Amino acid sequence: MLPGLRRLLQAPASACLLLMLLALPPAAPSCPMLCTCYSSPPTVSCQANNFSSVPLSLPPSTQRLFLQNNLIRTLRPGTFGPSLLTLWLFSNNLSTIYPGTFRHLQALEELDLGDNRHLRSLEPDTFQGLERLQSLHLYRCQLSSLPGTIFRGLVSLQYLYLQENSLLHLQGPLPKGLCSCFSHPPSSLPTSQG
Repeated sequence: MLPGLRRLLQAPASACLLLMLLALPPAAPSCPMLCTCYSSPPTVSCQANNFSSVPLSLPPSTQRLFLQNNLIRTLRPGTFGPSLLTLWLFSNNLSTIYPGTFRHLQALEELDLGDNRHLRSLEPDTFQGLERLQSLHLYRCQLSSLPGTIFRGLVSLQYLYLQENSLLHLQGPLPKGLCSCFSHPPSSLPTSQG
């Protein structure tokens, strides 16, 4: 018998158990409580759970995150992983989005913040870093104005939904590649070039 095997067989059971546990592959990040997770594409669905904040234990590989129809009030930097492609936060109680919340989400293509009736203002750099963002939903909020530079850097933006806000005009230019800017009524939202 090999000397190493003889020692292993003579070792206490706890040492053997420890060796077996170390040989196991690392566990996959767990799905947050009350949410449903799917593996392909990596999706976390936490809709309509009365969450007052974004769940803390989101798997870092999540590409699609559905948090609509909750009671979330605040969004902070570091909440979301960099793999996100789709983020739905419509129909919450959002009132504050801290600067830098979306800064590290370079892959994000769709962001839905619509139907957040407590969202009254946004900072100029709210959407900074979202170079791949194609669709931005800000409909049915209580926005009365937007900073003139809020869309700066959104070079991939094609669809902007601003219906049912209190906007009288947009300051500054809209992104050059914008296909559609939906407001209500469509002709009531002139832009000023600045």
